[in-house]
Amino acid sequence: MEEKRGTVRVYDRLQIAYRLIDDDDCLSTESPEKYFPYIWSKYPSSIIIEESEESNLKLLPHIVDLNRKMDIMIELLLKNNKDMRVEVPVERDVSLSATGIKVTLSESSCPGQRIALCLVLPMVPPTNLFIIGEIRRCAKSVSSEGSEKGLFDTGIRFLDMKEDDYENIVKYIFKKQRDFLRNKKMLTKEDTFS
Repeated sequence: MEEKRGTVRVYDRLQIAYRLIDDDDCLSTESPEKYFPYIWSKYPSSIIIEESEESNLKLLPHIVDLNRKMDIMIELLLKNNKDMRVEVPVERDVSLSATGIKVTLSESSCPGQRIALCLVLPMVPPTNLFIIGEIRRCAKSVSSEGSEKGLFDTGIRFLDMKEDDYENIVKYIFKKQRDFLRNKKMLTKEDTFS
């Protein structure tokens, strides 16, 4: 976690689908969901269990198990039926804040260009966020070994986000921070007793 430009950010791996948008296609009155008509987000392998009275913790493992079984069935259907147009968001490393995201994409883009995003937050149930953003910067990515991979590190600022989406991102970021601090505290205690 890092605080930059007055905004709290978390580094994570999230499922993301995206579409670069031409200015002619993007109307401010339209919903970003229109760019993802056949989206299917797989149930994440790691999920955030909400710490609230609303969660029935005895029932939760059964719901998670059922969703994962449904994922397996959908995957089998997709493999056997090549005509299905279902899209599964790809897991990508991200730096996420409530106002934007840095992510590595497979396409080059220009600053100022619009992009439609589908972000899947690993909560119970997984939360799909459909957001229009603006490319702030794009640079060719270089892998850790120094060889180019044809990927682009892209900084995106969120535009006209729904209040619910904003709240979900903030809740997710603070949950990740609490987990980070809790793990750090546990590691410190282990070092003290060693």
